[in-house]
Amino acid sequence: MAHITQDSVVTAYFEISWESAHAAHVERYLAREVSFVRDILPLGLKSRMRGLGPGDSVELALDPSEIPGFKPGKVLDMPIARFKAPFIHNRKLKPRLGRFYPQHLIVDVPGTRPDSDAPFRVVDTDKTGFKADLNHPMAGRDVRVKATVMDIRPPSGKTGTLRRWSDILFNGPGMQAQLPDTPTDFFSEEPFARADESDDARFYTRPRPVAHLDSQAMENLTATYAALLTNATDLLDLMAGHDSHLPEGLSPRSVTGLGMNAQDMAANPALTASVVHDLNQDPELPFADASFDAILCTVSVEYLIHPFEVFEAAARTLRPGGIFVLSFSNRWFEPKVIHVWSELHEFERMGLVSQYFSHSGRFGDVRTISERGWPRPGDSQDRHFPHQAESDPVYVVWARLEQ
Repeated sequence: MAHITQDSVVTAYFEISWESAHAAHVERYLAREVSFVRDILPLGLKSRMRGLGPGDSVELALDPSEIPGFKPGKVLDMPIARFKAPFIHNRKLKPRLGRFYPQHLIVDVPGTRPDSDAPFRVVDTDKTGFKADLNHPMAGRDVRVKATVMDIRPPSGKTGTLRRWSDILFNGPGMQAQLPDTPTDFFSEEPFARADESDDARFYTRPRPVAHLDSQAMENLTATYAALLTNATDLLDLMAGHDSHLPEGLSPRSVTGLGMNAQDMAANPALTASVVHDLNQDPELPFADASFDAILCTVSVEYLIHPFEVFEAAARTLRPGGIFVLSFSNRWFEPKVIHVWSELHEFERMGLVSQYFSHSGRFGDVRTISERGWPRPGDSQDRHFPHQAESDPVYVVWARLEQ
């Protein structure tokens, strides 16, 4: 069996874990073609990985020098005139508390470039201006990293993929965390409006047995479900379709689907029962209290126009300690997605769903997972291949009903 040497080329699976004031977070990233000659890895990680073989892993706390430091001088008071507000959904964007925006939306600020997509965060607002935090979203965090060796190959002339590892592994993480003391202002300016406000029942009249994720992303999502779900439980697949993405070998007591199309759910082999119900017409769930041990909502939360009421209903129908798991990616049916969803950075969307949990006041132990970097399978049925080289990212947010 091969082992890592000083000039190996490695596929490594990184898990970066950290906590914010309201949730625990894990970022998973598959890094391919990592060159032990050319690439830079976190301090101490490269030396501890040498000698490992496929399947071996190493875990350590990142040295503070490896994490962007927090600099008070990067928190700046801005007059509102400095914000170059674009028009989105026929309205002028405003800087909102807790939200992230690309730095190219602020002008005449030392250290920023007019073409920079690096994020800044609004950490205070008043009638005349706002306070912009230009620090990295992960600044000052305590971070652990676990690296698992997936594959080892002989040396090659390739340049490697992690020459600037932090720019890749820290590109997005941190933006799912709300400010320590203040909820993010996600809910101003008609956040739950949509481009197509027509009756959803008409939109879903015909079956839509389409794959919302590529096959690798579905495999990654199923693996996450396998880690969260247990046997002999009653599951609710919320906004169900033709596939519940349940892992093989899972033996639930029952799986109930609630969705918009009876034919889609009839084709779903995991379901033991199904109910046609439009949550955007009636957000109450048609089930008795404490009916389920787990509720899953797969690539659908972005269509809810009454999320607070749905989360309240989920809490009512879960048993104490039950789990509510919501997953999504970065594509959707554009006419039916809520406005706020399409306005957010991908990682901010995990913060939005986390805030749905907080708003209900019924859930605890909120956690997020992001999964990126996998190669996209060469599937002839995938209209995004070969134009997209990477598999769809997977984002998961879950919490447990407090007992």
